Order: sequence, then C-alpha cells, then structure tokens
Amino acid sequence: MSLVLASSLVSSASADTPERWEQAPDVSILGFLLVLVIIPLGVAAVVVLLSVLPSLTRDKGYEPGAAWRGEPEWFGGPTKGLGAADEVSPQQLEAGSKGAGGTSASW
Repeated sequence: MSLVLASSLVSSASADTPERWEQAPDVSILGFLLVLVIIPLGVAAVVVLLSVLPSLTRDKGYEPGAAWRGEPEWFGGPTKGLGAADEVSPQQLEAGSKGAGGTSASW
C-alpha cells in the first residue's frame, strides 16, 4: 500500500493545454530579435544619449595648449585669497603658529 502511494507522489504530472485555449501564433526570428534585442538596445541608446548630451553641449573647459582661465584655489588658505598670503610678514607667521600643535606636539 505504501509503495503505491509513494509511486503516485513521485510520478510526474501529465497535463496538456486545455482544448478551449487558442493556439499561440508562431513568432518569427525578426519578431524575437525585435522584442528581446533591438528595443532594449534602442532604449539603452536613448538613455545614454540623454545622459551624455549635457556634457556635450557645455564648454569643454581646459584644452591642452590653451591658456588656463580659472582662478587658483587654495583650500585652507587665507580667506582673502592668494594675494593676502603675500601681505603676511614672517613675524605674523611665527606669532600665529605658537601653540598650534603640529610636529612639535605642543598644545
């Protein structure tokens, strides 16, 4: 009895498509390629074009051989710009660095 029950559980299901369902039409190779390859590649190309287009339309920036047009930037430097660094005397530098730590490790 248990052998019959076990074999009925192990056997594969045998089912067929219901007769009332209409048959699916055959898909041509062109239709297959259109849906699975051409349309996704077209969508990807449009997304790439839309993401690259802003950088293509704006100024190129610096190009080799051309003069640099940007202003120099000193991060952590004087707030008045690079011109203010030339106005500082060596005495002011020494007075400002006392008790500032650094390699001497004196706080």
